[in-house]
Amino acid sequence: MTLAIGAYFFLIAFVLAHLEIQIEGPHGWAEKLPTWRWDGPGVRRWLGKPVTGYHLSLVTVILLFLHVPHFYGRDWEREADLLAMFFFLTVTWDVLWFACNRHFGMARFRKGQVWWFPSWALGVPRPYLVAIALSLAAALAPALWTGAWAERAQRWSLVFVELLALTIVAIAVTHVLRRRGPRRSKGRARAVGNF
Repeated sequence: MTLAIGAYFFLIAFVLAHLEIQIEGPHGWAEKLPTWRWDGPGVRRWLGKPVTGYHLSLVTVILLFLHVPHFYGRDWEREADLLAMFFFLTVTWDVLWFACNRHFGMARFRKGQVWWFPSWALGVPRPYLVAIALSLAAALAPALWTGAWAERAQRWSLVFVELLALTIVAIAVTHVLRRRGPRRSKGRARAVGNF
């Protein structure tokens, strides 16, 4: 993991967030999409929300694309880094969905406002903390055979801080753009996208 890879994954998360905003609009977690749903008390107890065909398909496509490099040679450290970055990606992409979605915004990003995240801890949805913990576990896994605990932890921490900083900047920029409101240009309304 490097800062360049962290920035690249941030860009992927940003594009995915905007793609999902275009698809879902104000209805998060594919609430109004024509997709299958696996739901019930057991699913809600373990996952907190229904499993949708839309999300399962999208995450599967992303994982398949991330693993294309393995066709050019296998490297277990690269696999660990990819999985660590994937878990970072899921959290960053989701936060950006809220930040950039004009129907939600960060003002509604809290417990009780997002039905698909019923359990929160430390001010964020509990699945975010699980994904961050899984990212750290994946990043450190190669140290079991290499012994490079400090190096891998430092690289993971740098990318974590980078993604956090980029996400905070994106939240601030979208907040400023929303406060300014839509701009008019020569009598025509100019689109401001999802901001």
